[in-house]
Amino acid sequence: MPAQKRDYGDFLVLIGLASFTLWYLLDAISVSAKPQNLLLILPLSIIVLTIIALELVLRLKRGTLFRASLEEEPLYRTLPVVGLFAAYVLSLETLGFDLATVLFVALFLILKGERKWFAIAGYSVVFGLGVVFFFSQMLPYPMTLLLLPN
Repeated sequence: MPAQKRDYGDFLVLIGLASFTLWYLLDAISVSAKPQNLLLILPLSIIVLTIIALELVLRLKRGTLFRASLEEEPLYRTLPVVGLFAAYVLSLETLGFDLATVLFVALFLILKGERKWFAIAGYSVVFGLGVVFFFSQMLPYPMTLLLLPN
């Protein structure tokens, strides 16, 4: 019986994300430890680090942290998603953040195999406009919007 192939990719991504989150948090604290500066950064960092720790613990407990996945998605199914994301980023100013986000979510669902048009339309509109509303309220500068008023 051949030895099981070990996959360190997921572990390295989780450690990289945790490292970046800690670095960003410590950098923000070193600039200013005032509550106004850390109001969003500190809770979000704690949430991200908690999710990473929970994922690591659960995978270690199940013994799946370093197990090679048998269900890897082939490159020919991944590249269209990468192209779609590139088109989304390039279309943000032209189509507006709201329309581009709704279209991106809808096309992503279609690429991933969803065929129910009401599910595609409903989810992409609700999720896309929710994301747009959240970012338009959180970011201090105006964004190009086509469907929603600025």
